[in-house]
Amino acid sequence: MQKSYRVLEAAGPWVAGVRNPGKGKTIKLTEEQAQYAVIAGELEDPAADKAKPVDADKPAAKAKG
Repeated sequence: MQKSYRVLEAAGPWVAGVRNPGKGKTIKLTEEQAQYAVIAGELEDPAADKAKPVDADKPAAKAKG
């Protein structure tokens, strides 16, 4: 099943074997097709933003004591 992935600025003219439609545009790929490009920072899964907790980027607070 294909999902939509957003093209990031780091992507070249071809992304996962598909012509790059432009920064910020979306392309439909299977998870297997997109896997390397996501790891390389060329694509992002917009659905992953919704699933990520709000404070996921902040370091954990240290316990006192």
